[in-house]
Formats: sequence, structure tokens, C-alpha cells
Amino acid sequence: MQNLIITSPELIELTGYCRAADQASCLRSHGIFYVEGKDGRIRTTWYHINHPASYSNNNDGFNLEALA
Repeated sequence: MQNLIITSPELIELTGYCRAADQASCLRSHGIFYVEGKDGRIRTTWYHINHPASYSNNNDGFNLEALA
């Protein structure tokens, strides 16, 4: 189940948004990896929803890798 792609209705339910740009913004703000298809639709998997820390796209100026 983890590698299953989230359907469009599920993504709308999870994010609360219908527009792809708003969905992307919501996922990005929660650190969830996604891709944008050629058709402009947002795609992600249940794995990425359940493991948001596995993707970090925050540009807040902190170097978290320096902690390692």
C-alpha cells in the first residue's frame, strides 16, 4: 500500500484544496515529496504522506546536515 499513488480525490481530501498549485503549496509546507505531471496534476504516494520527514525542501537558512 505504501507505494500506491494518491488519487486526485484523496489528494483533495488530504490537502483541502482542488487547485494543483494550492495542493503543491500544502504538501511543500508539510515537507511531503511530490511531483507535478505534464498535465499539471500533483502526484505523491502514501509512503511520502506517511513519512514526510524523508523529504526536506525548506529554505529557512538552517543547515540541518551540519548536525550530523
